[in-house]
Amino acid sequence: MRTVLGVSVGSATARATALDSADESVRSANVARALEASDHVAAALELLGSMAAAQHVEPADTVLAVPDDPASRVRNSAYAVHRSDRCGIVSELGAQLRFLRGTGQLDGLRTVAVCDVGASGTTVSIADPASGQVFCSKRTTAFGAAVCDEAIKNYLLTTYGADELISSATLDSLLVAIGYAREQLSILRVAEVPGPFVGGPVRLWRSSFDDIIERSVRYVEGWTASVIVEAPHAVNALVMVGGCAHLPLLRRVFRRDLRLPVLVPAMPESLTAHGAALLASDEVRSRSRRPLVAVKTMPAQPVFVGTSYDSVPRHRSA
Repeated sequence: MRTVLGVSVGSATARATALDSADESVRSANVARALEASDHVAAALELLGSMAAAQHVEPADTVLAVPDDPASRVRNSAYAVHRSDRCGIVSELGAQLRFLRGTGQLDGLRTVAVCDVGASGTTVSIADPASGQVFCSKRTTAFGAAVCDEAIKNYLLTTYGADELISSATLDSLLVAIGYAREQLSILRVAEVPGPFVGGPVRLWRSSFDDIIERSVRYVEGWTASVIVEAPHAVNALVMVGGCAHLPLLRRVFRRDLRLPVLVPAMPESLTAHGAALLASDEVRSRSRRPLVAVKTMPAQPVFVGTSYDSVPRHRSA
């Protein structure tokens, strides 16, 4: 039994997934939170080291998925893994596509848009999931978890008032509490937010949350639509990944207005690390292959089978 490890670098969290390379079952998973933006890479490397030691994973069997410049993605296959002494390094888009391809959700789709709605912003990449070729990739900081949390903070402080002893540390703690409330509101109708409010903890209803972020959600939907319309290839479906993919309002607006299939995996915030581990597993299998002895055989039949695709892509036209 051989264990492989995938780790993702996020602006707020680092995630790790260890798999059995034989059947690709999950052996362990872990999360490390970095409260300071400057600490996110260090947190990911520390998590990589601790998980590799605990699961007895060799550096050759470890892949780190990292954020990269969207403009640079069109120059290489998203699946390309670059080796260092400590681990393999892959674009986070490659890890995401590898996970999605393994689930079968992308079967029959020639071109997909991957919309990564993370903590610090939103990135949309148009790619061929079979080859990993990236046709275009763009990013905006106008919408993400940080934008949502800042808007909620301003609303709560304006509505409920702040204690006179409020400090920068207190505000940082409030943002952390709002982040937890945002996650709860993806499945609940109300969440309690402790903080420096005059009357103590307050309740944040999902309806109020949706009203506060609706304008930003509409903006990012329009921006995403423009990326899809201007892409050099027709898009067959959009996949939402990242922590904010859990937001019910964001899902509704995308599915209503984009006019193409919108897919949301069960755990959109953790699939990058899982996909990185799958790429590590692919490398293990690739290294274990041995040259076959040449034997005389009958001519092989062509392996290409024509696949029918929808002739008209379902996305909003210009």
